[in-house]
Amino acid sequence: MGDQPFDADPRRIFRADRWGSPLRLDEVPTRRRLQFSGKKARGQRLLAERAEVLAEAQERLWAHQAAAGEPTRRAVMERLVHRAPSGEASERDRPARLLTSEVTAALAEVSPGPRVLLVLQGMDASGKGGTVKHVVGSMDPLGVSVTGFGRPTEAERREHFLRRIIRRLPAPGHVGVLDRSHYEDVLVPAVTGTLGPEALAERTEVLRLFEEELVRRGIAVVKVFLHLSPQEQLERLLSRLDRPEKHWKYDPSDADARADFGLFRTVYSGLLQATDTDWAPWHVVPADRKWYSRLAVQELLISTLEDLELGWPRAGFDIETERQRLLSS
Repeated sequence: MGDQPFDADPRRIFRADRWGSPLRLDEVPTRRRLQFSGKKARGQRLLAERAEVLAEAQERLWAHQAAAGEPTRRAVMERLVHRAPSGEASERDRPARLLTSEVTAALAEVSPGPRVLLVLQGMDASGKGGTVKHVVGSMDPLGVSVTGFGRPTEAERREHFLRRIIRRLPAPGHVGVLDRSHYEDVLVPAVTGTLGPEALAERTEVLRLFEEELVRRGIAVVKVFLHLSPQEQLERLLSRLDRPEKHWKYDPSDADARADFGLFRTVYSGLLQATDTDWAPWHVVPADRKWYSRLAVQELLISTLEDLELGWPRAGFDIETERQRLLSS
């Protein structure tokens, strides 16, 4: 259990900004085992062992929300809130101006308190669902919320694109997972050309401001781009056609999106760089090896939870008295 999978902090290994500016995803490896010694067998062993570490870290988060004393609560929240930038006086009106009154009103209803939000993005077949199953699935489901975002409904199209995201934010003490997210509402219009450059630039700035507001409410944001090669994607999509039990996972639109693979990757490059911040960083994880990408995401979650420095809450009762009461009952 003490064996560390990576030779360095995973938050540094996979941080998007390590690949320079401008970010070019076509030059970022998709198959290399960055800072990892060993092969698949060791990776799978560590994935199983470290699942227990992740589960315990999540339980401490839940226990903190349920039973921590007020001084401890304040200290944890202060550490989280201070990650967000304070902002210049001239910029204080930007959230209200760009997020709109509809969004700021919805955010005002989000209860403050420590929690983790994992944002998963990637091309079709990049492993988002498998990551949820094999990594997130090791945590207590009562303290986890998972939302997969597809095309917005007609009702959702009539409201601000962030409203459906806000409705599915995790409660304090929980870990929330977004399988696709608010980034789809910039990515897809950029690829299809349904929004002009000015509107896309403003919407991108809205994403940055939105995540600032999340951090101020105690949400530790972990953003992961599962970086898949076009060759590996083709193999995975073909395998869905070869296996009857996987036909349900295939959609004819997958072939259309694959035809625009290069354009999607270019748009992602600019979007990730524009929204990679110290308070809500992007991590680019090589995804051609499923075991490796799952191990990377698992370690990013563990690091984020351990960074909260949560201990087990002290009992609010006399332990020996309660022991004797139970023995005499």
